[in-house]
Amino acid sequence: MTLSIFKETDVRLPMRRLNRLFEIVVCGEGNTDWLATVNLVLTDNPNMRRLNNQYRSLDRPTDVLSFNIDSPEDPDGIFGEIYLSVPYVRRQATNNGNGIWSEYLMLFCHGLLHLFGYDHATTAEKSSMFTLQADYLEELYGEG
Repeated sequence: MTLSIFKETDVRLPMRRLNRLFEIVVCGEGNTDWLATVNLVLTDNPNMRRLNNQYRSLDRPTDVLSFNIDSPEDPDGIFGEIYLSVPYVRRQATNNGNGIWSEYLMLFCHGLLHLFGYDHATTAEKSSMFTLQADYLEELYGEG
């Protein structure tokens, strides 16, 4: 699988760590034969609000949205897209006392896990997904 990044707004990202986190999660959740692309789209609050309203009937922006599109085996396909709202992420990082890059990495991991079928609608699902998310981030940060 490959990662493509699209910036609809001005943002600096921890590219090396972002790519490494992508490798870690894909190795843990996917198949090495999968050739589809994952798109990461960095956008603004109005676009995120539109997407959230269109697909989730929630008329407000959110931090991260994930959409599965094509089969992961399709070499010309897009396995999924992850949208992150840059202003929302910045505000959330400040409110949570996190570094901005840590917040981007955490939300990117969260979005990837959604693409691989994880959800947090129930307490059990939430526990499983957030534990896995923490494990992948710990693996990334443990590499230095």
